[in-house]
This record gives sequence, C-alpha cells and structure tokens, in this order.
Amino acid sequence: MKRFIVPSIVLILVTAGVFVRYEIVGPARAAARDLEAINGITVGKTTEAELLGRSTFQKMDVQCSMGYCFYYTGRANLFLRKLGLAPPAFFGTRVVVRDGLVTEVSVYISNGTRVPLSLSQKMPLPEGCASSPCVKPAILPTKALVSIMVLFNNESEFRNRMPEAIQTACLSRLHGCSSYDELMPLARGLNLDASVALK
Repeated sequence: MKRFIVPSIVLILVTAGVFVRYEIVGPARAAARDLEAINGITVGKTTEAELLGRSTFQKMDVQCSMGYCFYYTGRANLFLRKLGLAPPAFFGTRVVVRDGLVTEVSVYISNGTRVPLSLSQKMPLPEGCASSPCVKPAILPTKALVSIMVLFNNESEFRNRMPEAIQTACLSRLHGCSSYDELMPLARGLNLDASVALK
C-alpha cells in the first residue's frame, strides 16, 4: 500500500500544478483569441454575415436592442486577484452592428490602478479628432476622467493590428502591468499619460 502513496502524491501535485497554470494563463490566452477574432474588421464595410462567418462570433455573447446588436467578450484575472497576487484586471472587446453593417469595433482594458483605456475604430471620428489615431479623454460632467479613448477610422492600419493592440499577458502576470505602454503597446508614442495629467 505504501508504494502507491508517493505516486499518488506526485499525481495530485502535478494535477494541481496544471490546474493552477490553466487558471493563471487562461484569461490571457482567451483575450489573445478575442483580438484575433476582431482583427481586420472594417467599420462601414464588414457585414454581419461576414462576422458570423468567423467561428468565434458564432459562439460570442450578443445583445440586440433598438436596431443595434453588440457582440462582446470579457476576460478577468479572477484567480490571481483572489489570491491577492495582482490588482483586478479586465479586458473586453465589442463589435457593434446596425442594419447589417459593423459600425464600431472596440477593445477595453482596465488594470485596477490606472484610468481605463479603450481602442476604438469609428466612422466618422468624433468632433475634436483631427487625426487618426486620436487620443480623447472621456470626462463626465463632474469633470471626472473615466477613461482614455484611442480612436481611429476605417482607413487606419490599426484595424489590421489588433493582436498587438493590447498586452493580453497582463492578465496573467503577477502584479499585472502598471504602465500604459505595457497595457496598450499599439498606442506607444501617443503620450497617454498626458491625458491623465489634463484631468
């Protein structure tokens, strides 16, 4: 009987190790697949039928209201957060469809310590955006800064670079990612910290 104890303990430890690793890296891998799914979508040109031709969109959560349909995903570092090894981090994607055409493609990330970021393809760009990409702070009437938006139009090459847009590995890192350059590598050089300073 004793000869089975050591192999049993080893098996339990290996199984526990595999489970822990999956719980840690799972959200980052899922987020990377989400970015792949929205890569190359073009606002005003990609149809809902084309979206549903991608297997990921066939399984994605969707809500429709008042003529709009929202295809969305959400990932969080729940395991690391519960263990107190990282601040709460959230990553999400959203594709908006109206009248059979994509009208918006967005990526969101929050790391629990900085103002949340969003990267959105829109047409037309909102007032005040003279360039593509454009950095625009989202400020409430109370003057509170709720997020920093990086906006670009459907002619921007950003739409074909979604897998590198966000550092999805931040969801699986101990202590997460603290800087905007780490969180959103695609927006390096846009001086996102200046937007926070303006609040």
